[in-house]
Amino acid sequence: MYLAKLQSGFTASYQIRQSYEAKENSFNFRIVFDLGNNPGQFIQSFADHVALFDDNLQQAVSAHTGKDSETVLERVLHDFLPQEVQKRLDSFRGRSTFRTGPLTDAEKDQIAAQVHLFDRRRLYYLRYGAVDQSRLARLHEKSCRPLLGQSRDEREFYFTAEEKALQPGQYLQYVYAIFNLQRYFHQSFAPWLPESLAFEEIAEHFEPELCRLNNDPQFWQNEQRGHALHHHLTRYLFMFFDYTPDRRSFFADFAKSFMAGHRTFRWPEKKTGLSAEKISAVFATPFEQLKKMNRAQLSRLYRSKAMQLHPDRGGDHDLFIELTALYTELLKTK
Repeated sequence: MYLAKLQSGFTASYQIRQSYEAKENSFNFRIVFDLGNNPGQFIQSFADHVALFDDNLQQAVSAHTGKDSETVLERVLHDFLPQEVQKRLDSFRGRSTFRTGPLTDAEKDQIAAQVHLFDRRRLYYLRYGAVDQSRLARLHEKSCRPLLGQSRDEREFYFTAEEKALQPGQYLQYVYAIFNLQRYFHQSFAPWLPESLAFEEIAEHFEPELCRLNNDPQFWQNEQRGHALHHHLTRYLFMFFDYTPDRRSFFADFAKSFMAGHRTFRWPEKKTGLSAEKISAVFATPFEQLKKMNRAQLSRLYRSKAMQLHPDRGGDHDLFIELTALYTELLKTK
């Protein structure tokens, strides 16, 4: 079982969910209990070191697991427990029930069947900080063990938690690595230094790759869904366009200036084919004013509009995607 956090605007709600095998090596999820906006209301604390759970909550969990419901709830609702209870439980975490030994042949077969290539790329970066994906085969198969038996929904919440360790300065590297965008660039430093590449050129390849993953039935474990961008993938859109570079690197600056100084051929500027009226309407800003903006000003305007139109905050999904596409095109003119 796992805790699902559902964000709607500035409000978060929580559900306890459970993955189950819908068919061989394909998993779905069921809602076990709706915790509402405040999971803490289902926890009673005594003397700051004992926590008791709501009877209805325990009954719902027990009905779906053959395990002790309190043990399951202590793990799932760990972050909502009193601090003293958390400390007591953390002291026993070393006695984990997860397998740590060698993989069995059955587990190897399950990993091959259940773990998508995109999941492997994410693990490869999160475990080793590897931007260059050409050595992905070196990822230890045991790193995939926690993903076994997970629905796509549970797996995405797992990766969302893991990605919290990333710093804003790593967002570009991470997205560049997990979507394997290096294969579109042939510069010697492209596999490991995306900061030295033109952001607009990376964006041209990122968006089609994001759409391709969004429409991949194998990735979604044949989940029935529409063509709109799945809410589990919108975070990568924000990671990419909200990228904040770390302190400037002399080597990165040198590589970029060297590349620009020795480029003898430049492709003609692409025409967007978009009307000024449409761009002005989406950004709610006169087109002449947009033309005068520099990259920083345009980015601030985009982020402001994106916050308003984001589907998780009650905005229009189609307008959000259109806004992002127009923003990418406008950046090419700056």
